[in-house]
Amino acid sequence: MMPGVVMMENGVRAPLPTNHDRDHSQFVNGNASPERQNGAPPGGGTANTMANGNGNGDGANTAQLQRPGPNASRMNDLPDEIQHIAQGFIPLGTLLSRLAQKTHNQLADEIIALAKMPAPASAVNGNSTHVGAMIDDTSSDNLGKKARLLNFVQEKHAEWVKAAVITKWSRNAASVSKLIDLMFLINMQRAKYEEITVEMAKFKGSLTFARLPNPDLHTALHVLSGGNAPWMPDLNYIEPPPMTHKEQLQWYENLNTLLSLRLNLEDYDNIPYHFRNYTISSGRVTFKVTGEFEVDLTIADEDFDKQFWFIDFRFDFTPAPAELSEPLRMFLEGRVNDVLEKDGLSGCYKFLHEFVLTHKITEFVRQAFELSKSRWVDTLKVERLNRAMSIQYWVGRYPPEGPKSWIILGIHSGKRADASEDPTSTSHLTLRWFRDNKEVKDVEIPLNDADISTEDLLNRVIGKHVGYILSSIYSKLKDHGRFIKRESGIALDVQTDDPTQSSLMMQLAHNYYATVGISHRTGLFSIKPQSNVTWKGEQRLNWQSKDPIQDGVACLEGIRCHYVVDEIIRRGKTTGWFASRGPVKMDVVREVIPSRELGQLMWLKRRGWTDGWYLMVNLSLSGDKWCLVEINKKHPSGEARISSYTQLPLSSYAPNVEDKFFSNLTVFTVAMISHITDMRTLHQRRIKHTTYDGINNSLPANMKIPAIFIRLSDILRPRQSHEPHEPQRRATSWAFDFVQVMFKGIRKPSTRPGISDSAKGASSGAEKASLQKESLHTFLDARLKVSDPSRFGLLKGHVERDVAFSRHLGVFALRLEAGVGSTVLDVLAHRLQAIDKLADCIDAIRRSDRDIQCEEITLTKIVVTYTDRLKRSDGTTAQSRSDRWKATLELDPNGINLLLEKGNPQLRALDLFRNLANSDLRCSKLPFFLSSTLPIQRALNSVEDAWEDLAMNNQGRVEVFAAHLDWFNIHYYLPGSNRNPQAQRRLTLQIRLRERDDGVEWHLSREEPGTVKKPDDEFKAALEKVWNAENKVWRSLVDSAASKTDHHVGDLIRAVDEAIRRLAMQSPTVFKQNQPRGPVQNKAQAMYHKAMATNKARPQQTGHVVILDD
Repeated sequence: MMPGVVMMENGVRAPLPTNHDRDHSQFVNGNASPERQNGAPPGGGTANTMANGNGNGDGANTAQLQRPGPNASRMNDLPDEIQHIAQGFIPLGTLLSRLAQKTHNQLADEIIALAKMPAPASAVNGNSTHVGAMIDDTSSDNLGKKARLLNFVQEKHAEWVKAAVITKWSRNAASVSKLIDLMFLINMQRAKYEEITVEMAKFKGSLTFARLPNPDLHTALHVLSGGNAPWMPDLNYIEPPPMTHKEQLQWYENLNTLLSLRLNLEDYDNIPYHFRNYTISSGRVTFKVTGEFEVDLTIADEDFDKQFWFIDFRFDFTPAPAELSEPLRMFLEGRVNDVLEKDGLSGCYKFLHEFVLTHKITEFVRQAFELSKSRWVDTLKVERLNRAMSIQYWVGRYPPEGPKSWIILGIHSGKRADASEDPTSTSHLTLRWFRDNKEVKDVEIPLNDADISTEDLLNRVIGKHVGYILSSIYSKLKDHGRFIKRESGIALDVQTDDPTQSSLMMQLAHNYYATVGISHRTGLFSIKPQSNVTWKGEQRLNWQSKDPIQDGVACLEGIRCHYVVDEIIRRGKTTGWFASRGPVKMDVVREVIPSRELGQLMWLKRRGWTDGWYLMVNLSLSGDKWCLVEINKKHPSGEARISSYTQLPLSSYAPNVEDKFFSNLTVFTVAMISHITDMRTLHQRRIKHTTYDGINNSLPANMKIPAIFIRLSDILRPRQSHEPHEPQRRATSWAFDFVQVMFKGIRKPSTRPGISDSAKGASSGAEKASLQKESLHTFLDARLKVSDPSRFGLLKGHVERDVAFSRHLGVFALRLEAGVGSTVLDVLAHRLQAIDKLADCIDAIRRSDRDIQCEEITLTKIVVTYTDRLKRSDGTTAQSRSDRWKATLELDPNGINLLLEKGNPQLRALDLFRNLANSDLRCSKLPFFLSSTLPIQRALNSVEDAWEDLAMNNQGRVEVFAAHLDWFNIHYYLPGSNRNPQAQRRLTLQIRLRERDDGVEWHLSREEPGTVKKPDDEFKAALEKVWNAENKVWRSLVDSAASKTDHHVGDLIRAVDEAIRRLAMQSPTVFKQNQPRGPVQNKAQAMYHKAMATNKARPQQTGHVVILDD
């Protein structure tokens, strides 16, 4: 062994890494660098000293020759002409460690082998302790063991001696490295010298054929002058006479006839099946095998037992040479003639057929190598086999341990083991396709060997492969619910001949599609149109996927989800929609959505919504679901739960997420929130209701919100009465017992109220500001049909801004407004109660026979004018407008408030009128009492005015009391006589409404307190004169009088008052210094009643106590 040369144990070279793996600073010409020698002298050896050898080990990374630049530091100070050799250097430590490992392993193997050898007979018999056992055992087994052990030790000793020699020589590694460099330089110079010598010898030898011989002038002179040269030899050949054209044609015809007779008679049964297509012309027979070759044969003898002879050969496929080269022609002529002589036409066909198949495979291989070096570089791996070829495509598609795909083009014998020999069968080219390490046998790939094109063959195979991948992805996708329901579109276009045109198109959004293609050369996926989302999908499929079919489904769905989410967020911002974090955990979501249908969730909110409402969008292959969800964050469990879940019935096609879509979505979701809130409130209040799916023109065509039909009587009952056994309010006879409530739209109010405290606590500062600015209100239309539209004939058009009445349809239309998340039932109940009160009032006015007329009617106020007369039959007023009194009925939620104008004589009974309007009778009797009590109140005011001066003079006083609207009391107090001035004369009159057979009338009578109701005194005489007066307009009842409910009752009251006033004027004079206290009080009381009647401020008198009447 040469010193410094180290070979690996197995003699096999290790793989050579690139120069990028080499540490140039570690070894210098076999020695460690000075930095790594810890100060050792350059010539000293270390444990990392390198040895130079012919084998490659761990240090084979320095395999390439190094030629430093002119400015680089030269190792060992070598000149530029000497190259430093570092190939095959191995660290000495590695060499010794491997030798120690090898010795250890072989020693262990020897021990095991010696243990398996048979033991000596003495040891087997158990006599090893006998004295004779001390003598050396000379058995053959024992000697064999010793010899084997000795040989092993000697062999290992030799190896370690060599290692010791190498170790000793390694101390002079620097000198040896220089010697190697010099030896290499000397060998290179010697090789160049020998090479130049050989080249010069070859050049000298080639000049022999380039030398021109000397011209033979003597022979040329005789030939040119005499035409002959006597010294030239003459063979005396007799030339045949030249054939004429006719003879040539005749010769061709004879030869054609012989060929035709032989092929049709003699050799008919011997012609191979594939040689049946032949033509005879120009003295030759041309056998044509379509797609392979054409061969021209002829005969040289009339004997049909003689063989055919080869004339010409042509290929019948492309690309192929148009003419044969001379060496190939000579080769074919010799081989074909030999085959024709031995095997005839059958042998000729087999030979040429196999020759053409081999040539075709060669052509396929040639084109494959050209493709691998040009357009398909780094994507094909071509391997030429015996009479076959292998092409692996998509070489860089997967990692080295990944699946591989390739084709094998070979020759099939055409024979079947289970069938007899078929003369029509012959060998042919066959193609085997291995896809992902598995042979595909159920796919037939057409092989066009007449027009050879390796690229077309690869395109067809790769087209099948691309079609398989895209078809598999398509099959997995189309079985999911989103494509079965046709919510999204998917289309597959497979072009097996042109894989670049194969594509899988999947709909991502309304009018946005993603087209998936596969490069036929690299096998990499491409997704168009290019965007950030599709680029990430490509990277995932191309470099992270192990199964492109399964991962392709998930990748495409992920691309769609990302695109839809981005579109919703981007488009929704301009219309008030924003994404929100999930308010509940996934376990809560799985309670309402099955796990197999759960995909990517997206939570949306609309500015203006309350805190608990969310729009949950579930994007999955089972179908996209847009769900309106209400979250209960105050659940007893402490975790947020879903309290309401409603799937929005959007269109079955992918929505077009534009501004119009979000605008319609806002309207629809707000309508759904309003509908759910109202339905929940109706259920909580136990109000009977039902729904009806009608047409709502306020919503888009694809969105439907059912109308709610609510029982009217349940709404009109008191709010606190929620129990079913409680008595309801009286039946509403004026309308049908249902109210239709239908959503009409939303709006952003000009006044922007703040959100609730709970929403403020849950949302961020930015959200709170946006929610306050974008507060939404819902509008609903409530329709109420009256039973008798004529009862509301006094109503005209719009009763109020948001209430209208159609006399033609007999329908009340109410426009209701409420905030999102708030119920509209409170507003509806308030409006319906107001209409109920309005209906009672209008119906009472319409039914009344008194002269009362509506001047103004709204939902909250009714203004009427009235007189004390009866209504005329023609409907006209009985008095002029200036003589009519005006009353206003304010229909408040808490009751009916009656307001009378200033100066109305009925102000004294205002509280009684209000009590009547708010009683169970409501407004049914109000028009009657307003009109019928007007003459009484007017007369009572005149009575008080007439007694004002008398009361000032202490001549008497009068007190009027309205106990009820149908009962009035008049108290007269007159001074006593001179004999008893402290005594007072008292008269009590009652005005009451009495019923008669033909109606009602006012009855005026004397009713004194005590047992004697009508004493016989001076008042009786005065009253009898009134009862029985001449030309009276009242009816006398002996001790009382009665009058109709018109202005004549006022005449009766004034007549009685005049009679009593005469008695007061005839009374004795009362001294002022002895004025009693009572008359002064009566005077002040009279002034108060008069001020009340005229709506004046009550006068204040100094030193007097004002006593109010009860």
